[in-house]
Amino acid sequence: MLRSVVEKTLVLLGTRLRACGNPPVATVYVGGGTPTLLPVELLRRLLGGIAATTRAPVKEWTVETNPENVDQAMLELLAACGVTRLSVGVQSFQPRLLRLLGRRSGIDAIEAAVSMIAGCWGGRWSVDLIGGILDQSVLEAVDDVERACGLGTHHISLYDLSVEPDTALERRIGRRAFAVCANRAAEVMRVAARVLQGRGYGRYEISNYARPGGECEHNLGYWTACDYIGVGPGAVSAVTQRDGSLVRYSDAADVGRFLATRTAWGRRERVGRTARTLERAMLGLRTAVGVTRTELCWGLEAGRQAAVRRLLSSWVEYGDAVCSGERVRMTPQGWDRLNCRLRELSAAIGLS
Repeated sequence: MLRSVVEKTLVLLGTRLRACGNPPVATVYVGGGTPTLLPVELLRRLLGGIAATTRAPVKEWTVETNPENVDQAMLELLAACGVTRLSVGVQSFQPRLLRLLGRRSGIDAIEAAVSMIAGCWGGRWSVDLIGGILDQSVLEAVDDVERACGLGTHHISLYDLSVEPDTALERRIGRRAFAVCANRAAEVMRVAARVLQGRGYGRYEISNYARPGGECEHNLGYWTACDYIGVGPGAVSAVTQRDGSLVRYSDAADVGRFLATRTAWGRRERVGRTARTLERAMLGLRTAVGVTRTELCWGLEAGRQAAVRRLLSSWVEYGDAVCSGERVRMTPQGWDRLNCRLRELSAAIGLS
């Protein structure tokens, strides 16, 4: 079945690119899981097929992996296929936290993997960490980011722990324990962010830090609302139409239904102007560059535009945002309260 999924993915990728007029592909991201779990021949087929379908060399090509899947042969295969960047799911360097998260990698395996990657890829890779893991202490969080900084990577992602319903993680720790530790987690994340910035990693997005030039180009495109084509079970695409509207397509998450797909695209959803305005704001306000006032008011009638301007003034007054001419940026304090602020914005533009 894995081979069928790979072949179906490549067929649909070619079909969708042709449907969009074979545009130049700036970035490729293979992830949303751990593609390096594939048997080596299937991974070679997937990456080789992507390279052949996108034709011209892309600016950036990222593949996600976990430390336990890293070996020399895999790294050589990725480089030979044109991959330029790795995103490595380390999560933590603390044995007890790795056990809590249900990770199979021990510290020795993590250290061996990142040493091998650094030797082959220099700084062109990312360490993904999770912060605020239940009773994680400030000292543990600082140790995690310090150790990540010492690896020479140009990019570090620091994500909040997310506990989805009906998952093994929820059953292991419980939703109540997660809620009780939320305030402590926020403080842990603030301290970790300060350490990263003190070590020369700029916070260019709410959860992402990079040394100059080390930013993830693919994610920058996503956060600035560029079109993208996704292919695979559960994948999502966003394509601007000739009339300027946006259509989102979703592939079936179920593998059997994905393989049974007979059309070029998955489930279709047209995104209205107001919803698209909110989406642009939700993405752009996560970044250090922010969004423009024009983007926040795009497509809104005069009364809604006035409500958004009043809301922005209140954010600035409370220290959650700064406005420089047309551009609006959230402060670190504003990023801490971003979910709340976005709910306010949704109400101001009439979506809640």
